Amino acid sequence: MSLLANMFLHFFIAFGIVVGGSLMGGLGSFLIRQPPIYNMTTIADNLKIWGLVGALGGTFDSFMQIERVFTEGQISAIIKQIILIISAFAGAHSGTVLIQWLGKMD
Repeated sequence: MSLLANMFLHFFIAFGIVVGGSLMGGLGSFLIRQPPIYNMTTIADNLKIWGLVGALGGTFDSFMQIERVFTEGQISAIIKQIILIISAFAGAHSGTVLIQWLGKMD
């Protein structure tokens, strides 16, 4: 799979984890008679790191790619991994911003 395709996948996986988890948390908050919008924004902030980790498939693969730079001298592997990390972070952050925007709508 190409780097661009992987970037899109990582972005939308992280985005989906944050948005989906926040929406389901908001539904749960509604069912237990808690303020759903407030809880959704709090959950989105807490899920941002998990969206990043989930999109990357765990953190060990990232560390293994970094290790290859030192053992095998493959600098292109670390650059690709950094690009994928940035893409996943952008997806998780975009999901958080979307949930915050939904919370500010009146």
